[in-house]
Amino acid sequence: MMKKIYSLLFLALGSVAIAQTPVLTGIMDGDCTGGNPKVVEIYANGTVDFANFSLENQTNATTGTWGQTMSLSTLGTKTNTFVYVVHGDAATLAPIMAAEFANIPSANIFYSGTGTGVPQPLNVNGDDRVRIINASSAVIDQFGTSDVSGTGLPWEYKDSWAKRNNGTGPDGANFNVGNWTYGGVSALDTFGTCQQQAAFSTLVPFGTFLKVSQNSVAGLKVYPNPVANGTLYIDTDNGNTKSVAIFDILGKQVIKTSTEQTVNVSALRTGVYVLKVTEDGKTATRKLVIK
Repeated sequence: MMKKIYSLLFLALGSVAIAQTPVLTGIMDGDCTGGNPKVVEIYANGTVDFANFSLENQTNATTGTWGQTMSLSTLGTKTNTFVYVVHGDAATLAPIMAAEFANIPSANIFYSGTGTGVPQPLNVNGDDRVRIINASSAVIDQFGTSDVSGTGLPWEYKDSWAKRNNGTGPDGANFNVGNWTYGGVSALDTFGTCQQQAAFSTLVPFGTFLKVSQNSVAGLKVYPNPVANGTLYIDTDNGNTKSVAIFDILGKQVIKTSTEQTVNVSALRTGVYVLKVTEDGKTATRKLVIK
């Protein structure tokens, strides 16, 4: 049912996405012990059988060679949802992920493992490249420029994160630095529940990518965002009654209402959501953060 809801959401957003395609939508290099968690976020655009795809990396100043090819088959088949590949074994990393990203369901997380002979495509350090390939070794999507270390470049993500911009990708092997938003080197330093500070989920915008960016409601203003007091204000140029729907990161609709300005969001748990606003037949979406 959840998958169906998410499919309907993206149809409602006017998605013209290419079906059955995984898209790299986020990457992070954490600041817990050992530089954990190291995570790649992938959006299953349409119904994706991950048995047909693998993850690879290219490290540091390496040129010409991509390696550590790891099948994504463990993820199974997913439809219009986010999945996460985490470097390391579940026994060590699952508690960290649960603490730092409480809203990500464990069923959507794949731990790469650390056994002998296990490929480690996500043993990255902030200047490495990562890509998704299909069964024919064709590059479906890629983060980072091939044969180039990211150190000192805009896309470096050491102790930080990067998030694909809405309405972009997949880009094949042609990494486009302008299709991403970057946290900046060391953005996660000293943060995380592992350091008795705010969870990484409050800083890393996982689960917010939209395949099609919709911004057609004139003068739309959503505030405060993040919401801390339970009341969300929605203003537009026309000021007419608006249909409002809010979805969690799995695509489950958690609020549906009509309003001219205010929405009570006090029942929502802390986390990241998708807000959909429709006024006079026009629709816009926004990332919404609840504190």
